[in-house]
Amino acid sequence: MKSTHSSFRFLACSTALSVFLYGCGGGSSDKDTSPNPDQGNRVPTVTINGDNSAQEASVVTLNATASDSDGSISKYAWSITSGENVTLNNSDQASVDLTLPDVNGDTQITISVTVTDNDGATARDEHTLTIVDNADNQAPTVVINGVAEVDEQSEFNLTATASDNDGEIVSYFWQLISGEGVTLSDTDKAQVKVTTSDIDEDQQVTIAVMVTDDGGAVAMTQHQLLVKASAQTQVFTLKGRVNNGANSTVNLTVGDQVFTATTNDSGEFSLPVELDESYNSQLAKLSASSNSVFYPEFNFVSQLLTLGELKQRAGSDNILTDDEYFAVSVGNISTTLYYMLDDKESNTTTEQLEKNYGRVYTEVLTMRAGVLHMLLNGNQGEAYPLPTGVTTLEQLFENDELIREFEQRMSDTYPESMAHGQVLRSETIAYPAINETKQLVFSPQLPFMSDGRHFTLNPDGTGSTVLENGSSSELTWLIDELGNLTLEYTSPITLVHSEILIHEVQLVTTEFYAFFQRGNTIEGVVAERFRIVDKDGNVVDDNYGSLRHGGFTEKRNATKLSEADFLGTWLIGDVFTPENAILSEPAVANLMADGSASIEVPITGFYTNNAKWQIADGNLEITSGSGDNETRFTYYILNKNEIGYAFVADVTSGGQQFARNGIMLKQQTATGFSENDIVGHFKEVTGYRLYGHENLVIYDDLIAREDIDEDDRVARIDEDGVLRLETYLDKDTSTRCRSSDNGRCYLSQQTSYRLFAKDTNQYVVLRTIALYTINGDPGYGFSNITRIEKQDGINITQFDYGMLHSLRVREHLPNGQENDYDFSESYVSDGENEPRYSLSVSYANGEYEDTPFYLDNGIAYFTLAGKSMQMSLEQFERDTLTVCLHEAGGTCTDADKKQLDMRWNAAEMPPVQ
Repeated sequence: MKSTHSSFRFLACSTALSVFLYGCGGGSSDKDTSPNPDQGNRVPTVTINGDNSAQEASVVTLNATASDSDGSISKYAWSITSGENVTLNNSDQASVDLTLPDVNGDTQITISVTVTDNDGATARDEHTLTIVDNADNQAPTVVINGVAEVDEQSEFNLTATASDNDGEIVSYFWQLISGEGVTLSDTDKAQVKVTTSDIDEDQQVTIAVMVTDDGGAVAMTQHQLLVKASAQTQVFTLKGRVNNGANSTVNLTVGDQVFTATTNDSGEFSLPVELDESYNSQLAKLSASSNSVFYPEFNFVSQLLTLGELKQRAGSDNILTDDEYFAVSVGNISTTLYYMLDDKESNTTTEQLEKNYGRVYTEVLTMRAGVLHMLLNGNQGEAYPLPTGVTTLEQLFENDELIREFEQRMSDTYPESMAHGQVLRSETIAYPAINETKQLVFSPQLPFMSDGRHFTLNPDGTGSTVLENGSSSELTWLIDELGNLTLEYTSPITLVHSEILIHEVQLVTTEFYAFFQRGNTIEGVVAERFRIVDKDGNVVDDNYGSLRHGGFTEKRNATKLSEADFLGTWLIGDVFTPENAILSEPAVANLMADGSASIEVPITGFYTNNAKWQIADGNLEITSGSGDNETRFTYYILNKNEIGYAFVADVTSGGQQFARNGIMLKQQTATGFSENDIVGHFKEVTGYRLYGHENLVIYDDLIAREDIDEDDRVARIDEDGVLRLETYLDKDTSTRCRSSDNGRCYLSQQTSYRLFAKDTNQYVVLRTIALYTINGDPGYGFSNITRIEKQDGINITQFDYGMLHSLRVREHLPNGQENDYDFSESYVSDGENEPRYSLSVSYANGEYEDTPFYLDNGIAYFTLAGKSMQMSLEQFERDTLTVCLHEAGGTCTDADKKQLDMRWNAAEMPPVQ
């Protein structure tokens, strides 16, 4: 009877356990070395050591002894040259574990290893191993008995109960497979003594035993053990400041615990905290009441990090101050951020908070913070009235349409003397202290409008920077009393040079206003001062600047990650810039386990599988081509699923070119869309909360419509699982077609959705919009990351602004003439107010009318020909929209209901009978 067992790695060399010998002999080999890629580099050497034979259904370890006389070994790659059903474990290490199969008769296999030195030269060796058929000997069995959970600093025993039907057990071998804080004694006996040490946090460990019978057959099993760390009390003091919060009560909430303090006349507070470590992973929320003259009822809230992270930031003095963590101050910007989060009270973990942060953009956050600043401080001594029915910040900030109208109303009367920089200063929070050398990347949110930055900042206030255009400079930095990070360049950095204008733009200083932290990134606004100089170096203009939203991201230590963390598909944002194009295009990179890679640019059709990747000097390098045609992309590692700033070296021209942004999003699934995924109704979640949500509707016959008033598009899924929405136009009339219609119509536009991640009914996708010419040639397009949320039904019961935006309604009159109603976002003056939305009416008699409209509880109100009118949504079906249009204040009758044809962009109102 044959038996297959689970396997693990053993680290001893023992003649009694011949199948687990390390370096205890050598097999036949076939050495090979690669041609020397560099005449100054010597090739390495490698030899495989290990047994020449082993029992079936066992685990064998082989060692590669490699050396390089003029460098070091950077890579190991093991493979099976001949043989089947052999599993390699740790195939990128110096030692490899082989899990051998059951065989019918003695069987030979060949294993090879290739080593690569630090200059790219390689060497190869082969080893032959005979798998011995043990058909006449039945394998033993073994189980481990013992506890599954223990405390730290304890001692106990685990027992291996083994048996052999046709013989006896001759040896035992115990080993710790994974985990820390555990030592084993008496590892060659049936009972092993386990000792746990003092640990900082709970440890999950795996302990294994292998038994061998008198015929050489083995059996193995594993035991999972949870080692519990003793709870330790966290004691530290939280110090901060509440803007507009003198003599205010401050509450710190951590799980079910609340700590309270009172601010002084300056709004400063000191709050002692004492909790055991069981609260470490809980988010800490700081709140305080306002002392604003205008709105004292407002409640300030700051969503902080976890308790454990706060304690760590407090340092050895156990006092957490503004300069140690930027969000400790409960101010306007943290309050604004809190009210922009979804499901605020249910955010209890860092993961939930990070998911929320992914939908917050600092540009929108700044606008919301400006609203709060104006509310708290008033308009030149007078309060801004809140919209009717709004009494709390939550009501205001959760209604996008209300707050947009509120922003517009206040921006018209905001004091012109208040500079934007001053507003930012009043809203920002302190940048964290820099106590060790930091590698930072600034990536602008709109990369095509500005250069990115890569900074090195030292704790002594010095540093350096490199821009994406290759310019660099030394610098000095400081964090001022307001918590702003200011960088001053030793030599101004050239940004733009024009031979026509014979002027160049030079960067002089950078000031960063921190808003909030998203993973390793601190989001905020960069304010930079520039100067213009002529070709002789004379300063033409020394007094202008710019503001941009983006994030400072700290580079991660790559040694904490393994190469396995980088396998898979990545979206490389904003890398390729076509000739004469403004926007850069993203690429898709596939990183394989053997070090190879492929790169694809969806719009341009560029594709290559002639690429390699590696981790070098803490960076991810992707190399395309070779020799004079080599292009290398270097990405600074930010965290496991996000890679930072991209540096591109063009070897052909000998120059250097920087990608604009280079943020990479790792794909979480290798599968694309299926028909079951996409048939139905979707809500499309755009990246900017300011513009709200749109609807993507895909029917069973795969006809799609984006939002309810857009053109029909043909929907299909290609062989790679990419969802494509296609628009066809008649070559002669440019009218819409449902398909190519035997060549009469051509593909005009294609919107592709490439799936990157799936979370229940929500999909993270790369959306690519590509335009085509009448000849079928691809035109330039663009791509971005968005989300599509699947819904069971379309669930539209009333109007919202996104639904009415760009909706055109056509009314057919009994005499055959038509009135057109066009809802849009243009601005229409009406006395002192500036309504954001308008209705433009083109009457059949040639007259034209513009009138503002507004929504209240899903009903649109406007004035037509001097009459106050209202329009409500009665029903939405696949191709029809039923509305009720009548005078305001009246009730809807059947005669007021109008059915609108939604198939071809214009909603058609049938003639009145």
